[in-house]
Amino acid sequence: MPKPTPEPRLWKNISSALEEMESGELRGLVHDLYKLAPENRAFLAAWIGDENASAELLDGYKAKITAQFFTRGKPRLRGGCDLALCRRLIKGYRRVTTAPEMLGGFDIPGTIDLSLHYVEVGTDYVSQIGWHEAKPYDSMGKVAHELMDLCRDTSGQKWAGKFLPRIRAVAELGREFGYGFGDDLSQLQVVFEETAAAFEQRRAKRSW
Repeated sequence: MPKPTPEPRLWKNISSALEEMESGELRGLVHDLYKLAPENRAFLAAWIGDENASAELLDGYKAKITAQFFTRGKPRLRGGCDLALCRRLIKGYRRVTTAPEMLGGFDIPGTIDLSLHYVEVGTDYVSQIGWHEAKPYDSMGKVAHELMDLCRDTSGQKWAGKFLPRIRAVAELGREFGYGFGDDLSQLQVVFEETAAAFEQRRAKRSW
């Protein structure tokens, strides 16, 4: 996965070289990058709004998060569970799908999907083996609150209903969890339910 920010001096040199390139040369460079790696192809396709390629890219990020908690369908008991990596993957997905062509500037439903996937997989993991420290609950709770912000955003409100069944399921699974996480999930459900209901009401009024 590419680093969040390029090395400053190297990027300055690259930027200068790009400014001197003709459009045909620039297309050739992008084509070379396109051929170089599957992730590059998925990123470029997501950048132009190709839904199939965006799904491929999203699935890859989901798999990396799942691998932190489960291997061959069983909870990992040694190693893995790099919560910071999971958070970076969510931020990284949002970054690589940022493009002016996308509503809201980035892949909002994909970001909601990936963030919710982290909460779902982490909650499932905890429900199976338990986790008696605050760290995982704090991490997943922060992502739950980020999900609430995405849901309330003007560009995210239309997606509340789509993800509501998954929100309800994970809220039920983690309802009794401690460290305040059960409350975070309950609040998450309320926000998605209220947002979905309000959006449907507005859409019904517009249809008259």
